[in-house]
Amino acid sequence: MRYSHPNDPNAGRLIESLRHLGYGNYEAVADIVDNSIDADAQNINIRVQTKSNQIIISIADDGRGMSKSILDQAMRLGSLTDRNAESDLGKFGMGLVTASLSMAKKLHVVSRGDDGCWSSAWDVDEIVAQNAFLKHFEAATSDEEELLAEEIGKKKTGTLVLLSKCDNLANKNTSSFASNLRSHLGRVHRYFIGAGRVVTVNGEPVEAIDPLQLADPDTETVLDDVISVTLTDDGEKKTDNVRVRVVLIPESPVTDLDVGKSLKAQGFYVMRNQREVMNAAALGFFTKHNDFNRMRGELFFPGTLDRLVGIEFTKRQVEFEQSLQDQLNNVLIPVCRTIKRREATKKRVQSGEAQLKLHAQSMKVIAEKDKLLIKPKAVIEKRSSPRNGSGVQVDDALDTNKERKNFNRSQLVETRLNCVIREERLGPNGQIYECEMEGRKLVIRYNVEHPFYQRFVTDNMDEARAVTATDFLIYSMASAELKFLDEGDLEAVNNFKAVLSANLRTLLN
Repeated sequence: MRYSHPNDPNAGRLIESLRHLGYGNYEAVADIVDNSIDADAQNINIRVQTKSNQIIISIADDGRGMSKSILDQAMRLGSLTDRNAESDLGKFGMGLVTASLSMAKKLHVVSRGDDGCWSSAWDVDEIVAQNAFLKHFEAATSDEEELLAEEIGKKKTGTLVLLSKCDNLANKNTSSFASNLRSHLGRVHRYFIGAGRVVTVNGEPVEAIDPLQLADPDTETVLDDVISVTLTDDGEKKTDNVRVRVVLIPESPVTDLDVGKSLKAQGFYVMRNQREVMNAAALGFFTKHNDFNRMRGELFFPGTLDRLVGIEFTKRQVEFEQSLQDQLNNVLIPVCRTIKRREATKKRVQSGEAQLKLHAQSMKVIAEKDKLLIKPKAVIEKRSSPRNGSGVQVDDALDTNKERKNFNRSQLVETRLNCVIREERLGPNGQIYECEMEGRKLVIRYNVEHPFYQRFVTDNMDEARAVTATDFLIYSMASAELKFLDEGDLEAVNNFKAVLSANLRTLLN
């Protein structure tokens, strides 16, 4: 079979498709900043401005700059520039072009390398009009050299990226865009900024934002260790290390750059070559819940493990290869469980005998009518046979189980459920209740500090029917929540309950 017939893509249609690969605006700018860091830039200046009623974004750096041949490659789709997987932030050789064109129709680059100053540009309108992948490429004009010099000063090398015809910006308020961009870059590139790289947006410095709040003396380190993983590449086995860190941020954060204790911020931050590629994700190690509001984790991977990590094109998502997922599960699932148990226990209160009897009566009725009730599926975990410890040490105060088991993904099954009603202190401003599945148990956690509980339970201890009716109402709400909830809806459901709880708090007080 011969493969010799030309099969060039339709340039006009393909370029429009490439503009919608899934980049967010701030992620796209971060991808361009990656190139500056890879070029050893110490100063990166970003401007988001309006000129002649057009928004123009510029990214300038004082890095190595690009020679004629390197710039020619960088302005191609799938460039062939050399990359160091152990340290470089770029991966696919398409970031400069695709990240830029996701926001703007025109990309213009001026770069001074070791063989002079060169200029190259893409324009989507020109590509569509001529239906061909054509670019501008020639020695920089004196005006272009002056434009670059204004940004990098007396530095001998550097690069200026100019984005114009910005038609794909979600936020066209330049001040707001710049502010959001500073926050995004401060978190994504926090380790580079902390090491001395200077990044500015519209003249204001980008401050490193650490979601783990490691500088706070009250942040508690639960786990900080290294896992050795094996990768088979072209039949050859290679071993590399993954650093795993889990902390509990303080009860009352006081830093100006506090990212907040919330469902949105809890979870694991995945770092590739010290650059964040995914933030606040559960990654199968736990299910987001208010008991994890203080938990933050980091997973540090070298670029050499890209295949195992399954990094996505825009560097915003990962999908672990199963062997890596299993190794991480063995370490992190027990840690997450212990954190949840500890945080939940801190909130629990000793119920009075009268409350216990009334709640027990409610639970008995629910159990008797289990087959008639519409309820969520039980979370049953499949485990392989026990095996010895992985060698990773966990804080003894948090890990009482010295022998680890191989934890696989949980499965949902239709089965009989036991309802468990607990009373906990979730705060006067907390929600009316929280709920979760614990294996075959549907656990309801009343907030004894909310006026709803005080009005409908505490004040009605002599009215058993009123208390059990309240239990049935909360059970029914919890069942509906857990039956139809998936992780993507978690924030919306939490916001719904927050509004419900806030309104009832106001009306009942």
